[in-house]
Amino acid sequence: MSLQSTATIPGWRQGDKIKDLLRAYGAVIGMILVLGAVGAIQPGFLYPANVQSVLGQSTILVIMSLGLTIAMLLRGVDLSFAQVADVAGLMAAALIVHGQPIWLAFVAPLFLGLLIGCFNAALMSYVGIPAIIGTLGTMFIIRSGELIYTHGAEPQILFTLPRRVTHNFLFLGQQSVGPVPALIILAVVMIVVAWTLASLTPFARQARAVGSNVRAAYLAGIDIRLVFGAGFVISALMSAVAGIALVSRTGIAMPRGAEPYMLDAFAAVYLGTLASPRGMMNIPGTVIGALFVAFLGNGLTLMGLGGAYHYALNGGFILLAMAVGALRRDA
Repeated sequence: MSLQSTATIPGWRQGDKIKDLLRAYGAVIGMILVLGAVGAIQPGFLYPANVQSVLGQSTILVIMSLGLTIAMLLRGVDLSFAQVADVAGLMAAALIVHGQPIWLAFVAPLFLGLLIGCFNAALMSYVGIPAIIGTLGTMFIIRSGELIYTHGAEPQILFTLPRRVTHNFLFLGQQSVGPVPALIILAVVMIVVAWTLASLTPFARQARAVGSNVRAAYLAGIDIRLVFGAGFVISALMSAVAGIALVSRTGIAMPRGAEPYMLDAFAAVYLGTLASPRGMMNIPGTVIGALFVAFLGNGLTLMGLGGAYHYALNGGFILLAMAVGALRRDA
C-alpha cells in the first residue's frame, strides 16, 4: 500500500488529528496532569477553600503577566514591572497613612505608573536604548527611590490603622461582591482589557506587525516607535494596578515586596506560548501559565518544599518553553 493511499484511510487521518491535537495542546494537558499528581500526593490541594485561596492570590501574578505579555509581543522586555508594582503599592499605602483621600490612593499610583511607562517608552523607542538595559536601569532607580523614602525598607502598615480609614481601600483585596472576591473580578476585567488590546484594536494589528517584522511594519507606514513604546506604557499601568491590589490584599507595603512575582511572571508568559498552537505569546495562554505557576507553587508549599524548588521549576519551565518554541519553528 502506498503512502498516498494510506493517508486516505479514516483511521490514519484520525491518528494525524490526535497527533496534531497533542502537538498543539499537549503542554496544557501536561499542566493538568502535573496538578492532578500534586492533588493525589496532597489531597488538601484540591479542597475548594484552597482552590479559592489560590485563585485570589494568583490575581496579582495574572495582572502583572498580562502587561509583560503585551510588552514581549512587541519583542521588547520589561525588567522594571515588578518594581513599578512595588512603588505603586508603596505610594498608595503612604497616601492612606498620611490621611489622604482614598480615591487619591487609587488614582495617584496609576498616574505614577503611566509616567514610568512613558519614561521607559521614551528611552527605548526614541533614544534607542536596548529594552533589557533601559528597564534594568529604571528598576534600580525606582528601587533606590523606595529605599530612600522608607529609610531602608521601613514598611507602610495599613492593617493597624482604624478600620474606618482603610475599609474602602482594603475592600478590593479582602472583600467580595456577592460570592465572588473583588480581586477575582478585577483580574477578569484586566484580562478582558488586555485581550481586547492585544486582539481587537488597531493597536493589536500594528503590534502583531511590529512583533513579526519591524522593517515590513515600517514600510507599511506604521509608527513603529509609538507602537513599541506603547507596550511599555501598558506594562507599567498594569503593574501599577497589580501593586495597588497587592497592598489592598496584604495591608502592608514595603520595598521589593512584589519582586518575588518577577520570575513567576516570566514563567507564566513563556508557559503561555506552550498553550498556543503556533507557539506565540498570547493573553489566554499567559492566564493559563500564571494559574499553573500559582497552583504549582501552592502545591509545593503544602508538600513542605521551599522556594528553591519553586524557582528551579520556573527556570526549567522557561527553558522548556523556549526549547519547544525553537523545535516548532524548525518543524
